[in-house]
Amino acid sequence: MSSILSSNFSLLSFTISAALNPYLTVPLLLLLAKTPPSLHEQLLRRLSPSSLLKVQRALPTIIKTLKWLVSLGLIGSVSRVLNQAALNGWRFRTLKERKRWNWEKEVAVVTGGSSGIGEAVAKLLVARGVRVAVVDVLPLGEEAEKDPHITHFPCDLTSPTAITSTAALIRETLGNPSILINNAGIAKSHSILATSDDFLRKMFAVNLFSHWSTVREFLPDMIKTNKGHVVSIASLASYVTLAGMADYAAAKAGVLAFNEGLNQELRALYHAPDVLTTSVHPTFAATALTKEWQSTLEGNGATILTKEAVAEAVVEQVFSCRGGQLVIPGRVGWMTMMKGLPNWAQEVLRDGGSRGVMDARGRLMGT
Repeated sequence: MSSILSSNFSLLSFTISAALNPYLTVPLLLLLAKTPPSLHEQLLRRLSPSSLLKVQRALPTIIKTLKWLVSLGLIGSVSRVLNQAALNGWRFRTLKERKRWNWEKEVAVVTGGSSGIGEAVAKLLVARGVRVAVVDVLPLGEEAEKDPHITHFPCDLTSPTAITSTAALIRETLGNPSILINNAGIAKSHSILATSDDFLRKMFAVNLFSHWSTVREFLPDMIKTNKGHVVSIASLASYVTLAGMADYAAAKAGVLAFNEGLNQELRALYHAPDVLTTSVHPTFAATALTKEWQSTLEGNGATILTKEAVAEAVVEQVFSCRGGQLVIPGRVGWMTMMKGLPNWAQEVLRDGGSRGVMDARGRLMGT
């Protein structure tokens, strides 16, 4: 869903990223502001001899604009550094934190780890020495089944009771997990009026409520040692709600709120700032959730992420020993600011995405 919106504005994303990139704007500003006018003229004659005079007249305005872009770009760079520190108990360095992790002794729980992004995450964690507990109602794939570092714990994630008993079995079998990756999710495009109560309950139970149950089970031991990492797989839909995806977007917005609240409670209530939290917001990825839509989405110009690309970003975040907020791909990070835009701008952006969703839905249904 969110990939449709991001593809409609991919050029805008690229333009914003380039315009606010100090590595591009600073050299250009220095070239125009600090070099002799004669050099400017020689350069402009080569690049655009027919419009030399117009460009020369516009040069002061161009330089002024570049100064603003450089300032905004530098402010953005400083802001990113502060963002990272704020999401990590105001720590600017992670060397001390990294020394506390012994990856071959760590245990990671991955919900929905039998397929899709979760399966890719489990494989990457195992490749780097971590033991993995896959919690999923589906069986493991053939390759994962043979891996001695992956243990499958069948569990209905819609049932808090089942999660409690499964968590006890994990602790008994592998020990206390220090990494929890809440990845499990389901999705289906339909209107609000066409959403059945049964599907709505199941979707919220898997996509959102299971986060409460798994955290209740595994967080207390992390708090005791002041060490752990809770990763919540959300979506760019946490920020952008389109027609036909209201239930999914509501659940993913809830995941974002859950992660923010958890991060606050770890510091303010439990005084465990070294228990890390990360929320992950990818656009559409090529998984079972999008299989029937994929060709239609691509036909509409959407970029489909591979599950491996998302998994690599998640695992790198875990091994960085830092909490954070990941938007994948990073070039669409500007969309997290949607809620702060004027309503007219929000509606214009959402309208374009909603038309794409409705078009994809119509093609799939043959209407």
